[in-house]
Amino acid sequence: MGEDFVRNSGLPYTIIRLTDGPYTSYDLNTLLKATAGDKLVGEVSRLVVAEACIQALDIDFTQGQIYEINSVPGDGPGSDTEKWKEIFKAAQLQ
Repeated sequence: MGEDFVRNSGLPYTIIRLTDGPYTSYDLNTLLKATAGDKLVGEVSRLVVAEACIQALDIDFTQGQIYEINSVPGDGPGSDTEKWKEIFKAAQLQ
């Protein structure tokens, strides 16, 4: 219901859904997927979620989109805006 309210508010938005699982502070590579419902299961670092939110604020094409966020082992995008753009764009194509 909260997402519906935000989508129908007329305000600009980007929704980032967290996966259903235990959250760790281990820095993992982020994998984003655009979906219509909570389908992604796994863990995600709170630091990665925070960085995803910050990056989404500055990437115009994320506006009006919904992403689910999950982590996989490896080198993540960190604070590299170009890498985040690639990840968000790839998620839109799925």
